[in-house]
Amino acid sequence: MKNRLKIALVGSRGIPPRYGGAETFVYELSKRLRDYFDVYVTCESDHFGVDEYEGIKRVHIWAKHTPTTTIPIIYDIIATLYLLKKVKDISVVYYVAPDGAYASIIAKIARKKTIINTDGIEWKRLIIRMKYAPLYLKPLYLTTAVALLVAEFLASKLPDITIADSLAIKKHLEQKWKTRKVVYISYGVRKLPQISDEKQRDILRTLGLKPMSYYLTIARLVPENGIHLEIEAFKKTTTNNSLVLVGTLNAGDPYIKHLIKLKGNDARIRFLGGIYDLEILFALRANCLAYIHPYRVGGTNPSLLEQLQFSRPIILYDVPFHKEITRKDGFYFKSSEELANFLNLDKKIKFKNIEVNYAKYLSMFEWSFILQRYLNILSQFFSRGSRFYGSD
Repeated sequence: MKNRLKIALVGSRGIPPRYGGAETFVYELSKRLRDYFDVYVTCESDHFGVDEYEGIKRVHIWAKHTPTTTIPIIYDIIATLYLLKKVKDISVVYYVAPDGAYASIIAKIARKKTIINTDGIEWKRLIIRMKYAPLYLKPLYLTTAVALLVAEFLASKLPDITIADSLAIKKHLEQKWKTRKVVYISYGVRKLPQISDEKQRDILRTLGLKPMSYYLTIARLVPENGIHLEIEAFKKTTTNNSLVLVGTLNAGDPYIKHLIKLKGNDARIRFLGGIYDLEILFALRANCLAYIHPYRVGGTNPSLLEQLQFSRPIILYDVPFHKEITRKDGFYFKSSEELANFLNLDKKIKFKNIEVNYAKYLSMFEWSFILQRYLNILSQFFSRGSRFYGSD
């Protein structure tokens, strides 16, 4: 359809998703918005340029990621400048993380409508990561944490609309920064393809696993996601089951080195690396004894939402973000000792015999519902009869 309104999503590493929850969110949202708008997604790449992926325009910017540092604030500024140069008549620029607040100043000067998603409490991530950073980089981490704290403030004040993906985050922003324009819209849950029991067993066999013989975490292996807590906990147990960790391994990353050292020669603890095949992820999620989610600085996490499709018990770090999702049906811990106690109790309570109906919570995370929320807020920017082909 010609002359449709143009919307850009800035601040993820790009599509297809190959990194974390932000990329999955951007992909899932952009492929739904493309039915109503011309959608552009900025991608951190090894070159500049524009191409197309599944009907979504990709705007590539050059970016360099090292094992220890990344500079999303700078990349968001570069992405905004390049986007505005290459694409005429952008109507809305949606920054999917709070560090985009600085770049949003450029979009505001260019008279674009702006939206910022504050994600979690991002500045706390840097404080947690500092422990594992080389000494010479600690000042940089501290400076970045301050910059992200300021970004959180700006994200609450500058954009036309601020989005919180968690009610607890919304409350945090309203209490800390006295903002009155925060809208709660969660992430949507990505549906995994159903596969037969036989195929599930075949997939597990190729990974050296058996059904109900392992605990599972699918996550970015970064300090604030608490991977070290579950390894510490697991080493305090006598279980014969495995701990399976799915996430990209970067051998040069100080935190990854710490995790590998922490694992030691414990063969029960297994790093499978990054896995993006949806059928493999289905088999892993469906057949775990329990899913462990040790994230600490939330919002709502797409990996956790994905697990709601299955009836396996979910063991979570005790923070308000998680209790919004699994409510009274979660198993909560606050330390590696408490998590170890859960895992040791398995000999008595038998996680494999427990099934939990998490699917009853899925309706508020269905993408059809999430999309309608976005169409409703976007319609505020455009008058009836404009080029917005919405769902009226």
